[in-house]
Amino acid sequence: MQLKEASILLAEDEPIILDIMREWLQRIVSQVFCAGNGAEALQVLATHRLDLIITDVRMPVMDGITLLKRIRAGGSCAPRLIFITGFADIEARDAYDLGAEALLEKPIECEELIEVVRRSLLKPGKRWERQSDLSLAPVLNLNFPSLASALEEHRIAFGRGGFCIEKGEFLEEGPVNIELDFNADRFVLRGQGVIRWLANQEDQMGVELTYVAAKSRARAVKLTEGASSFIPRSTESKYQALAG
Repeated sequence: MQLKEASILLAEDEPIILDIMREWLQRIVSQVFCAGNGAEALQVLATHRLDLIITDVRMPVMDGITLLKRIRAGGSCAPRLIFITGFADIEARDAYDLGAEALLEKPIECEELIEVVRRSLLKPGKRWERQSDLSLAPVLNLNFPSLASALEEHRIAFGRGGFCIEKGEFLEEGPVNIELDFNADRFVLRGQGVIRWLANQEDQMGVELTYVAAKSRARAVKLTEGASSFIPRSTESKYQALAG
């Protein structure tokens, strides 16, 4: 979806921040609705078609976390959602597992918000077309006997925006090159991403895909479609994409 066609809802209890973000988005999207809390946001959602919701986490009456859970209960046709927060209200691991497309910390820059909105409105296949220069970034390079065994043995779990994987060697949060070889399938998931969270004691990390090589892209789309989580919080998450 193009930005100029999108209908977006902003849920924010600080009027000044709400007005600023509304002005930013009104320049580039079709419609911008506003709400002061999660309950008001649900009322807007009940009467308007929305493509994306941008919500503060901490709000009176109904917070952003409760709002997201209520939206998810509505099924697969629910709009996508971005969290913004000025406090440590929710960990990235939990936000992405709940289904948030992104977790942005206040103060938010206009360019940052617009880029995240643009990416969130794209389908995964389109979202993963743009390659960045990550020549200095580390490489996540792992080999598995097969995709089916990696899923069944809980070594990897896919969400609609990325995957949770056994961490192995020490890596830091940030950009990463990706090369995951599933030998028996003759399939290599090659691309780029961002390590969004690390759980060192559990040997887990969550990776958002930002680019997938053309030869890997169709298979990656199939692996990630249908998941409720953007990035699962564990390789043992109940949802597992089909290996075939």
